[in-house]
Amino acid sequence: MKDNQMENSGKVEKLYTKRALTYESLYVNRLGWGKELYTFFRNYNYLKSQLKVLDAGCGTGVITRTLNKIVNELGYDELVFNAFDLTQGMLDIFQKQITEEGLNNIELARADVLNLDSLPNNWNEYDLIISSALLEYIPKEQISNALVNLKQLLKEEGKMLIFITRRNFVTNLTGKLWWKTNLFEEDKFQKILRDVGFRKIEQRNLQSRWSKYIMVFEVTK
Repeated sequence: MKDNQMENSGKVEKLYTKRALTYESLYVNRLGWGKELYTFFRNYNYLKSQLKVLDAGCGTGVITRTLNKIVNELGYDELVFNAFDLTQGMLDIFQKQITEEGLNNIELARADVLNLDSLPNNWNEYDLIISSALLEYIPKEQISNALVNLKQLLKEEGKMLIFITRRNFVTNLTGKLWWKTNLFEEDKFQKILRDVGFRKIEQRNLQSRWSKYIMVFEVTK
């Protein structure tokens, strides 16, 4: 099992290392995923002062950068952002942006969601964990393990937001062929969440065409 896990993690890292810049320029910027996230988080009230947030599978950092922008606009303070990803190439792009913008409340680490022992000891007790475009790259038989690992990092009553690709004709073409992703149906993914033991499961809505392709679940420990 561990050998298969390491092999899959290596394939994912290789894929995203090769396509890191493409992900940022095409997916985040040209296709408007960054703007969609901004609209989503302005519409839903997840942020407040003194919040501890983990961006799980952060990629080039679009989630954390979007949240940090909103935090500054709303005048919240003392928020801590931690973010990890498997792919060093993605983290390098994110770190470059952090350095250029002088952001001192964001800390990065390289880690595999299936083995989080490498994270710093104080990376726990999160108020909010966000996972976007992460679970699609994990073997389906290991997804529950990944969710359990993330659940353990939440504080009691902490929430996790999961953005995950919906199975349909378009995502079958783009996801399977280009990004090599697993795809999910709503009812089957909800069952996985229930089996992991989340106390409360609610679905949230994106506001544009993205809702056809991305499902959003809010789950509570």
